[in-house]
Amino acid sequence: MAENSQFSFNRPYKPFGFNIQVPERTIQQAGQSLENLIKAPTEPLFNFLEENEEVFNGDVAFEINKTVAQNFTIGSLMRMEDEKVNGKQSKIDMHF
Repeated sequence: MAENSQFSFNRPYKPFGFNIQVPERTIQQAGQSLENLIKAPTEPLFNFLEENEEVFNGDVAFEINKTVAQNFTIGSLMRMEDEKVNGKQSKIDMHF
């Protein structure tokens, strides 16, 4: 029966995919997408390192010492002004 008919289950040979032209822009976009996928996990790390560079290059101790000195100076000036405005603090002996 199948011998006499012209119908065949075999598909004719047509190469698929080799004769399709891919636009250059599509190839560039695919490359950019792959590059972004690779860079995405490392980008926040590099941003963190850049923002906190002082922590990693040893300037933190200098910044802490500078802040402590500023706090001491400001505290001393405020205590001196408080004495000028309110007078010396009274000393009450609480030990009987």
